[in-house]
Amino acid sequence: MTKKTETSAPAHNGPAFIVWFVPEREGAPWTRIGALWPTKSGKGYRMTLELTPVAEGSTLIMPFEPRNTAEGEGA
Repeated sequence: MTKKTETSAPAHNGPAFIVWFVPEREGAPWTRIGALWPTKSGKGYRMTLELTPVAEGSTLIMPFEPRNTAEGEGA
């Protein structure tokens, strides 16, 4: 029996990456401004932005790391 190898994105609906805005001010908090999901073809990403930064700073795209709420985190 041959084992099937998945080459497409995971089956979950969560984003693959999170888009963050990092102000240039020392110690300023990062703000989540959007997310990226893989396209069905797997050759690109679809991005949604919830906010558009107007201050000076950097935009970072970091891998999405889901939190485990079963260990007492969250409401």
